[in-house]
Amino acid sequence: MKKPIKSFTSFTYIERIGLVALSALLIILIAIRGTMHLWVHTDKDVEKEKKLVAAWEVFKRSQPVPKTNDAADNSEYADASDDNATPLPNIININTADSATLVRLKGIGPATASKIVARRKNKGLFTSVNQLMEVSSMPTATFEILKKHLSVGDR
Repeated sequence: MKKPIKSFTSFTYIERIGLVALSALLIILIAIRGTMHLWVHTDKDVEKEKKLVAAWEVFKRSQPVPKTNDAADNSEYADASDDNATPLPNIININTADSATLVRLKGIGPATASKIVARRKNKGLFTSVNQLMEVSSMPTATFEILKKHLSVGDR
């Protein structure tokens, strides 16, 4: 106990006053920070909040709703993972679809989509939707659902 006191007394008078002042300032700042929520209140602009809520509702109503012929049928094959993504068409041409479109279909992942694009690039266009089974080993039930929404289109 004598050593800390002795080390404090080894400072000059000005240094001791400086240490005490800095310690007091630190304690005051900690007290202010701890009690700030008691004496600083943010003003809520209720009118501005109401205007923002009304503007948001108008904006949501003005956004187009994706049109689908058969919502239940579309949900079987469309994987809408992003609300901002454009809706998938009912029929997708596997000879012209890019890998990003193919990945959005349930049952086709990134690896399968790249295999489809690579097969199309290496061996030419698909002549039948059934040729997809040669490219990937997807379950037959998934393929039957996708088959209704895929085409080979005009070559």
